[in-house]
Amino acid sequence: MNRAKNPFIDDSIVSKGDYCPRKEVEEKILKKLESGHNLALIGDRRIGKTSTAHHVIDGMKGYYKVDIDLYHITEPSDIAESIIDACMKVLSHVWDGKKVLDLASRLTPKFDITESGVSFGVGTKGQEYKKTLNVAFEFLNETVKRTKGKVVILFDEFQAIKEVENGEAILKYMRGKIQKITRIPFMYVGSIRHEMDHIFRDQSSPFFKQAEIIYFEHIEADIFYKFISTRFKKKKIILEQDAYDYLYQICYGVTGDIQTFCRVAFDSLPEGTHLNIEAFFVVLEIIYKNEQKYFKNILDGKELTKVQKNLIVQLAGAQEQNDIKFFGKAFQKTIGVKSPGAVTNALNALEKKEYIYKPNGQYYFANPFFKEWILDYRYLIQATAGNLTAGSPIANTRIGFGYRQRLISGS
Repeated sequence: MNRAKNPFIDDSIVSKGDYCPRKEVEEKILKKLESGHNLALIGDRRIGKTSTAHHVIDGMKGYYKVDIDLYHITEPSDIAESIIDACMKVLSHVWDGKKVLDLASRLTPKFDITESGVSFGVGTKGQEYKKTLNVAFEFLNETVKRTKGKVVILFDEFQAIKEVENGEAILKYMRGKIQKITRIPFMYVGSIRHEMDHIFRDQSSPFFKQAEIIYFEHIEADIFYKFISTRFKKKKIILEQDAYDYLYQICYGVTGDIQTFCRVAFDSLPEGTHLNIEAFFVVLEIIYKNEQKYFKNILDGKELTKVQKNLIVQLAGAQEQNDIKFFGKAFQKTIGVKSPGAVTNALNALEKKEYIYKPNGQYYFANPFFKEWILDYRYLIQATAGNLTAGSPIANTRIGFGYRQRLISGS
């Protein structure tokens, strides 16, 4: 028996038929890039920024794309390696392979080219980052030359540069190199808004006004409902409006997280199912089962302090954050601190560790299903000062299901 292929993709860039169109922002991006303008595309995590950037650039007839992914960089040489890897993929289409290697052999410092990519043999302290970046920009200049300027240079997760050693100095050095590459559009994509804003809006930043900013908004709920409903039809699953509305709400409209739920639903529900509220919680329970060990480890492990654990549980339980007096004595006592500064430190730590993020004055969970798990099992997670447990022998049972029953009944 042939099984329908799961049409929901939540772990990679989507393209072609897997991409949900955003015509207005696509047209705006395309117009700027075709005019040779630099763009900074800024928006929340997993809402489709990178997929949209690739979709637009890939549709530019006759243009090549230098795709530089900075998500995993930890040191300056990683930046250079990412640039060179991206350039070599383009050069392999427009230039003789032997000449690419000849170029590499003439440059200093030397680097190794292997099947897994490029690696440098130099350190990262002091001014040595300039050596590796100089090599990278030699490749970038050669790529521009060999493509005859028909190229778009895409930096993804550009704000990550600020986190590496000498980050600010590296940005200044890169700005000097980039401004010499004229009439070539650069596109900078980033998901940490305050850091991207600092890079492109702060007058002290070397990239101040170096690119026009486009804030990438969440896709409209009704547009995405039509998109995923059509995909569920491949298994004759009918997504009911009330279930979708709640899914969109708990996922904050983040399309990547919505697709995670839909992927699990498509695999788990029988053909012809009505995905209503009851089926919704069946799927949610499957997600809990898949993630339970990880979720428990967050609250039982050593990565977070007791205060941070208490705080994250309190955030999950807050229906309206405006009602939380974060810096009041009562809240401080609840999470086990004695000063407003300690609350700030705990919030900043959770944000830095990417458990939460704050795009518009509100705190959101990076993993919304972790938040829902806390809500469902909150009776097993005692979040009070000096007393937090998540390892109960009955942690796999539905003790907290009353929360869901009230939700279903609307009471």
